[in-house]
Amino acid sequence: MKKFLCAGLTAGLLSMSAWAYAAPLVTTNVPLDSDYYTYLDKMEAMGYIEDMAINARPYSRLQVATWLSELNPAGMPIYLRVHYNEMVEDLAEEIAYVEQGDNTAAFPNTLGLKSMEADFTYVDADRTTYAYAGQRVNAFWQPLNRNNNGYRYGDGANIVGKLTLGGNINEDWALSLTPRFSYDEDQHGDASLEEGYVKTHIGVWGIEAGKMPLQWGGRQSALAYGNNATPHTMVKLNLLEPYEIEHGFFRFLGKANVNVFYSQMEGNRRAKAEDFSSLWEREEDHAHLLGMRVDFVPQDYFTFGVERISMLRGFDSDWITGDNAESNDKWDDIAGIDFRLRFPGVQFYGELYGEDQAGYFPSDNAFTAGIYFPQLTADGSWDLRLEGSKTKDGWYSHGRFVNGWVYEDDIMGNAMGGDAVQYNASINHYLDNGNRLGFSYCNTDFERSREHNMSMEEYSINYSAKLQKNMYLDAMVGYAKMDNVDHHKGQEDDTTLVGVGLRWDF
Repeated sequence: MKKFLCAGLTAGLLSMSAWAYAAPLVTTNVPLDSDYYTYLDKMEAMGYIEDMAINARPYSRLQVATWLSELNPAGMPIYLRVHYNEMVEDLAEEIAYVEQGDNTAAFPNTLGLKSMEADFTYVDADRTTYAYAGQRVNAFWQPLNRNNNGYRYGDGANIVGKLTLGGNINEDWALSLTPRFSYDEDQHGDASLEEGYVKTHIGVWGIEAGKMPLQWGGRQSALAYGNNATPHTMVKLNLLEPYEIEHGFFRFLGKANVNVFYSQMEGNRRAKAEDFSSLWEREEDHAHLLGMRVDFVPQDYFTFGVERISMLRGFDSDWITGDNAESNDKWDDIAGIDFRLRFPGVQFYGELYGEDQAGYFPSDNAFTAGIYFPQLTADGSWDLRLEGSKTKDGWYSHGRFVNGWVYEDDIMGNAMGGDAVQYNASINHYLDNGNRLGFSYCNTDFERSREHNMSMEEYSINYSAKLQKNMYLDAMVGYAKMDNVDHHKGQEDDTTLVGVGLRWDF
């Protein structure tokens, strides 16, 4: 399959040109669950950040510091200035590095404890998890809990504690570790490493190795690859700074960035498939997972990315040329394009991806379309996001990899699964003291071609507050109602979730 092979070719061309540029500082990444992404989206959509951020997350601390050092906060509303000041204080060393002309001598070593979290969540559910129907995808989903790095709540009380340690060892090496400790009445105590990686560079190419969540494309949830499943242990290569295409035919593409990662799937996939599918012997243990993505910023109000992610038995010329005849069926691909477009007072974004091919182009397409209004009021203290997604029947399933587009029992893309439609709406109110109140609604129709297909409605209220210096509160109350459970007409379940979390930043 040749779909978006150009992404790989572009990466090669950029790599040959970029070695001559001075290597910037290597820093750790901003965690995907950080509120920074909410406030950066807000600042960007309101025009305070001129250059649009690419659709490959996480961002490095240095990249965020660069945006903050370039923006002019004059006229910024009080509530947004609060968050701007918090980020500037946290990233003071990185901002000083940027403003002093990339002077690494001015950047001190900052290895240490970065944050600490304690969360209590109570779940009252008829059932804590649900399976996708039929012999298509061997995975599970949980109401009111998506894009949470594969973590699942038990019924009743749940206690989770996390520490984030790390920082810069020197200008060329950075380290981050996030151990997680949890207890619930279903699975009792558990300790795991939610995220942990080391980061360095060769020239302008950043190299990361370890366990790390990614979100490529999307805003609420990525179609191809996000943080719905447990993060992979991988090796990742990316440009530390966007590359300016200044010459040649492709100069109209403006700035470009490249991300490539390699990982492997679980070693017990065949055993998992044995109780799930009569075709379990087709499954591959330790299948390869390769992701390639190139993002472009042709204008400061427009960015788009092309992406190909492959789960495959092995690397050969067929994968490069796209000869994936049904008799061989050596790999499963999801590939496509996503974009964001900014106008005054509104931002449009979308994804168009395919999980199959016809004539070397993506087919069996799925899409997401979204619109973000950052200023429902003149000062932006109210904003609104509307989003819809649709997948086709073949999505996330495969003839050879019979467990599907699944890692550690979760879909690696959107938890709604294949043959589904999902609508999201969220509205936020920002208070002058920096606190935020949010309301969200989500409606999902699962596996729509089945008789009496299952559907779900989710409602949630979120509140975030700064209690004192470096101490933050996050609270959520959510309710979900499921109809036609297990595709049985009229069968209903519901779930109520109440969560309170405290975070200390150091």
